Amino acid sequence: MRIALRLLVCTFLVCLCGCPFGTPRDHYRPPGHGDITIAVSPADDAILFNAVGSGGRDLFLLALSDHNVTRIADTPDYETAASFSPDGQWVVYAAGVPGDRADHLFKMRLDGSEKTQLTDIDANDTSPRFSPDGKQIVFARDKTYQWGGLAANWEPGGVICVMDADGANLRQLTSDDDYAFEPSFTADGTRVVYSSADGRMSIAVDGTAAPQPVAGPAGAVASPDGNLIAYSKGKFSGDLKVVVTDADGESERVLTPNISGCYRPTFTHGGNRLFFLSEEWPNGPSGVGKFTLWETSVQGAKEKPIAGCDLFDNPLGWKPPPTTP
Repeated sequence: MRIALRLLVCTFLVCLCGCPFGTPRDHYRPPGHGDITIAVSPADDAILFNAVGSGGRDLFLLALSDHNVTRIADTPDYETAASFSPDGQWVVYAAGVPGDRADHLFKMRLDGSEKTQLTDIDANDTSPRFSPDGKQIVFARDKTYQWGGLAANWEPGGVICVMDADGANLRQLTSDDDYAFEPSFTADGTRVVYSSADGRMSIAVDGTAAPQPVAGPAGAVASPDGNLIAYSKGKFSGDLKVVVTDADGESERVLTPNISGCYRPTFTHGGNRLFFLSEEWPNGPSGVGKFTLWETSVQGAKEKPIAGCDLFDNPLGWKPPPTTP
């Protein structure tokens, strides 16, 4: 169903842009919050996210202690899909540079300094994640998706690649015939788990063996210790709930019984909580969907709102709602 949805969106964008497949042009970025991504800091004290900024999307940091928002990337580029290094000192992310039809990967310090471009071929690179030791980065690469602007900022897939943290020794892990997306390293760093049309798969980082299936549906994420997996479940956007299971896919529990439209569950590094996005329609069903930020316990039924959609629309002007006694 996810693949079919992507194809439908792709066809829509081609028609909307008025350009045939394979015709170079600048990026097209659809409206709404569909490309909003979040990541939790290694110390579980901040949320890294992308939101409205100079290049359409900039990178920001939300401190969970005082709800202060800091911009860490203020550029003409369109930044998304950022994540932390294990020591919390670096971030790696995808960005669309004006005039370039593909999204590439970049790395920089958390304070915005020492920015380095890691990839540069005519392919969309996204979903970068560091290995547990910080020495490697795994990511998804779309080499063949050729609608007019090539860029696809809704977390596309294609093949899974891995490289050194400085961009050297890049190699492809999965076959061109397999549509793969959302990769991450296992806790011991020896394997990469990713999603595909056939569900979740695992492959050795050295590429010495064929991929093997693992428990959980496509799009599921594992807790840092690997003991739990979480994912959104539902037939339609409006009834999506965050659920969690044991690592073997058994004992499914709904964590958000009181909230619907739940997307992108993200474990804290402590593994006892998850952050997630919930969709709302502030301008009614004829408008565009927007995300709000929530938190819940892995025990469930303890949903806590963190920020409304204005965090992503006006991050530097956002203020947390007043607390009630």
